Amino acid sequence: MKKYDRMLFRYIDVRINSPENAQEAIQDIFLTLWNNRYGVNITDTLAPYLYKAAKNKVVDYYLAANREIVNYQALLPEYEAEVAPAADESILAAELQDWFSNEVDKMPETIKNVFTLSRNEQLPVRDIAARLSLSEQTVKNNLTIALKRLQVRFNRMQSISLLLVVLRICFFR
Repeated sequence: MKKYDRMLFRYIDVRINSPENAQEAIQDIFLTLWNNRYGVNITDTLAPYLYKAAKNKVVDYYLAANREIVNYQALLPEYEAEVAPAADESILAAELQDWFSNEVDKMPETIKNVFTLSRNEQLPVRDIAARLSLSEQTVKNNLTIALKRLQVRFNRMQSISLLLVVLRICFFR
């Protein structure tokens, strides 16, 4: 454990950006390995097995986070009828929409066009590629760049409530 725990911690923490959850994942990995020590068949070294387990923990982390958001969205319609929206919610939504539009406007022209066609007009990659005379792979790469750019900018805002409002504005109209 002492040989691999620091490497695994860095591997997981870089991907989930949560030292507490990374430490918990490492403990789970080694605990599972110990509990299954007689049934685990490691043919080479231990490192590939541990990194595969770490990768799976990262995937599990994001799936669990996604499940929470999905469950929140499933519960939302029940409470919307019961709870009147706050007076500043529409102001906040408008500010976030402005922020989102400004961030999209700051993107390079090709990336902005690809992102706009994908999200606003909801065109598939093939149609975007044909319309802009780009390869499908270039369209996919531009979408990835745009989403990553928005994610990085949004992470700076550091607020989960703002994230939920933006997700709702952008994807659940």
